Amino acid sequence: MKTELREAMTSGVYVEFRDAQGNTVGQALYTDWRGRPVPAVGDLIACHAQVSGARLAGKLSGRVISRQFELQSELDGSPCVWAQLIVEITNGNARSRRGVTFSLN
Repeated sequence: MKTELREAMTSGVYVEFRDAQGNTVGQALYTDWRGRPVPAVGDLIACHAQVSGARLAGKLSGRVISRQFELQSELDGSPCVWAQLIVEITNGNARSRRGVTFSLN
């Protein structure tokens, strides 16, 4: 696999899980991502995330629909790159994690 320079230097990754309507269902933050490839758009991902409306973290999974990179500065002034992944989950995954379901009526 050929890794782009900006991916190889990624310091951390923020993952936001969304349902089909674009609502945030959960979030995860990985502050030490150095040396690992960042999932690409279309890749499947599963990880523990803080689920919206729940006190405990749960496992969420879905497909990456967007990824962005942002250049920031460390406290000492050295540059670091953060990646943001937007992951769309399946409807069944969202219902089971939130514990609440609504009819389509």
